[in-house]
Amino acid sequence: MHHLEQTCCNLCGSDRWQHLYRNFELDIIRCQECGLTYAGPLRLTPAASWQRYNPDYFWYEYLPSLGVMQGQFNLADFDVRYAPMLDLLQGYRWLGRLLEVGCGVGFFLKAAERAGWDVVGLEVSEVAVNFVRDTLKLDIQCGTVETVSLPQATCDVIAMFDVIEHLFDPHKTLSQIYRLLRPDGVLVITTPNINALSHFVLGESWAVLSPAEHLYYFSERTLMKTLQKPGFTAVKFDRCFTGQGVYQTINPHHNQAPIAPRAKIYTWLVQDYGSQVF
Repeated sequence: MHHLEQTCCNLCGSDRWQHLYRNFELDIIRCQECGLTYAGPLRLTPAASWQRYNPDYFWYEYLPSLGVMQGQFNLADFDVRYAPMLDLLQGYRWLGRLLEVGCGVGFFLKAAERAGWDVVGLEVSEVAVNFVRDTLKLDIQCGTVETVSLPQATCDVIAMFDVIEHLFDPHKTLSQIYRLLRPDGVLVITTPNINALSHFVLGESWAVLSPAEHLYYFSERTLMKTLQKPGFTAVKFDRCFTGQGVYQTINPHHNQAPIAPRAKIYTWLVQDYGSQVF
């Protein structure tokens, strides 16, 4: 039996909602007051959710997804991969300190260090923390911004790549991040867009709709409001900065039912006509 907890809207506090989907025996709902989409009204507890991120997941799923096979990797490849993001962040460099929240295996931090940044990472997975410390020799702490003591107003940049949708209390985390940034510092976030074309086409089989791990599903409007609540201003959105272009928006492989006729037709259209249309 799942270990579940009651939840309400993290953005406005309302408990009025509209049911959208049921995947993996859990529900995804939309707040009727502010429009935030999230896993609820019952969701996995943190302890139950974090069981997903065990050593087998780390070694046999997460690392291979990054192209790391049998512990082998080339740091130069990650330098190239993250160069556009680091170029973007260079304009905010003053103290030279960059914090990544949920740094995973640490390759972005390593690329930033190799580019001259003073880096620190936070990660809740102990096996990932040990890998980063032992293999990449980086300053990384096991925990969250709420549980680890860090000096306030000392970071030029704080990065969260595909993390905010996993947080149990985004407002609490963002409030703490706001205090860690120096004046005019920048928070950079990546997260799936609930209004992505792939979601519109694939519907409930869109792979992002996985409420055991993805607790929140943001649109630009609800993410803007979520960031403004703790005090962030001048929020900007970029749908294709990652180097993968608009394919991330139209990606047919973000799909839990790849053999369904709808998915097959969409895959064919993207492969044959996506580059022409977009």
